[in-house]
Amino acid sequence: MFEFIQNMGQIPPDDQFRVGHQNDGSGHYYPVIANTPHGRIPGKGKQGKAWYPFGGQEHPTTSFQYLKCGPGARVSLQKSRSPPAGAVTGHQNDSGTMYSVICHHTAHGKIPGKSNGVRAWYSWGGKENPTTDFTYVVVRGGHAPRPPIYNPPIHVPGFNPQPSCPPQYPPVYPPQPSYPPQPSYQPQPSYNPAGYAPGPPPQGLAEGMTVRFRCKTGKNVRLMQNGDVDGQGGNGQWATFKVHVLGPGRYGFQNQIGLWLAIKYGRVTQSTIYNDPDASFLLHLNPDSSVGLESCIYRGQFIGIKRKGGNSKLALANKPPHDSTSQPSSSHVHMVLWLSTNIENEKHTEGK
Repeated sequence: MFEFIQNMGQIPPDDQFRVGHQNDGSGHYYPVIANTPHGRIPGKGKQGKAWYPFGGQEHPTTSFQYLKCGPGARVSLQKSRSPPAGAVTGHQNDSGTMYSVICHHTAHGKIPGKSNGVRAWYSWGGKENPTTDFTYVVVRGGHAPRPPIYNPPIHVPGFNPQPSCPPQYPPVYPPQPSYPPQPSYQPQPSYNPAGYAPGPPPQGLAEGMTVRFRCKTGKNVRLMQNGDVDGQGGNGQWATFKVHVLGPGRYGFQNQIGLWLAIKYGRVTQSTIYNDPDASFLLHLNPDSSVGLESCIYRGQFIGIKRKGGNSKLALANKPPHDSTSQPSSSHVHMVLWLSTNIENEKHTEGK
């Protein structure tokens, strides 16, 4: 239906969401979701900057997401006594779900804000202003955007297109970048599922790779249909993940039943949305050749699997004191990464 687009200073990506306006001459505003210490709170935004209401004050931020409709989806403003289907939601840590709304007939304009389903608040003039006259921002129709498909160029034998500029003799090549030395990876434990090799490749993960995460329980991380994550997986579809490159250094991991690993509000769980910020991770390479997956949104929170029972209900957020490398200190968040080289011929003998 829609996706979240991280603010990078760009022009707002979807004019269907240009539904707010202020009377002070600042013009149109978009409903956005602000990443804050208090949760992912609905607010108002325009190119490069956003504001959200919290604790009686108006707070500015540049860490927020725009909304963008999927193909065939449409945005509407709906007046309702209860949150309608398709309402855009956020979350406030001290009070739960918050809905993205447009506050009407205010003295300051038609301003995007937040609502708990009973009353609404919008930010203006440095303050958090309450109102009961609001409509929900609703997205309906269409389907979630799919990952981009890479089509490699086709080489036709005997056809070699030449550049338009005359050749140089001898050939002149542009200077090549110098790369820092890559870490060397030590041999991993004797466990080796068929067709897998331990450790990330020196150049990093690539789009379409198939991976598993071997944790301290001696088994693999698995993501089940109900959203539970634990360390009791085998070689099956719950524990086998496809790598998606979501941006520079940002990765998503989707298992073979279509669910994405995610961290939401301090809990390791699932997402069903492509490019969901909650399902976007940074990959840390640890000195012992294990890896850690850190949330791109909730920095300092890692996917952690407890050794006893392999159950993971909470994301661990441990860091070494005064450590600027953002590497996790707890052994619960260290996992061995296994890369598939022959997934088609593998026999799934350890269950899901």
